Amino acid sequence: MITTKIVSFKYKESVVLENIDLSFESGKTHGIVGLNGAGKTTYFNLMAGFIKDEGCSFTRDGKLIQRKDIAFIDTDLFFYPKLTAKEFLSVFPNTNTTYHEEKLADLFKLPLNGFMEEFSTGMKKKLLLQSQIKQNKEIYILDEPFNGLDLETNKILEVIIAILNERGKTVFISSHILEPLLEICSQIHYLKNKTVFKSYKKHEFNLIEEELFGNYAREMKNKLLKII
Repeated sequence: MITTKIVSFKYKESVVLENIDLSFESGKTHGIVGLNGAGKTTYFNLMAGFIKDEGCSFTRDGKLIQRKDIAFIDTDLFFYPKLTAKEFLSVFPNTNTTYHEEKLADLFKLPLNGFMEEFSTGMKKKLLLQSQIKQNKEIYILDEPFNGLDLETNKILEVIIAILNERGKTVFISSHILEPLLEICSQIHYLKNKTVFKSYKKHEFNLIEEELFGNYAREMKNKLLKII
């Protein structure tokens, strides 16, 4: 069981997240959704240990989660442009006994001898994903992983997430595209008003779209009817 406790987290004196006390079942995929600015990326950065705050704690089976336990696919991709994909991957230790670099790169259509300055956003994201799979972490955080990926790779990613769950790995994932989360998640948690407003189990997923976009969509329609 993974437990999150956030009393209050502030950024420049403004409260970003507060009053979060939530437990997540290990070995499952958990979606984190919310409108832009809800705090999804901040939540992930706190969990991964990139942001430290005494008012926040993250534990797995009663033990504090360490940064070394987590694989993090960030929305902001940075690579040294003069490195090849193979050189980049060599930085990461291989602790996954089933990992096969060439075969996975071939599946991703990644040229291992290609320079990263020549890679598209989608190719860079696939390369980062491959580097994290190589390390065999216990927890995977995927922040907007579908952005920039083609349809084929989106499906491959969904299958990879299912395999990670089968191997007992816990996956946290956010996306502005709701449909993939409905397919791959065991639970989806809605961030609103600086806290987890509501958590949905699989049989409640049909309620999420109305909660997220119902009022917003109606308001936008009323405005747009007057200007287009």
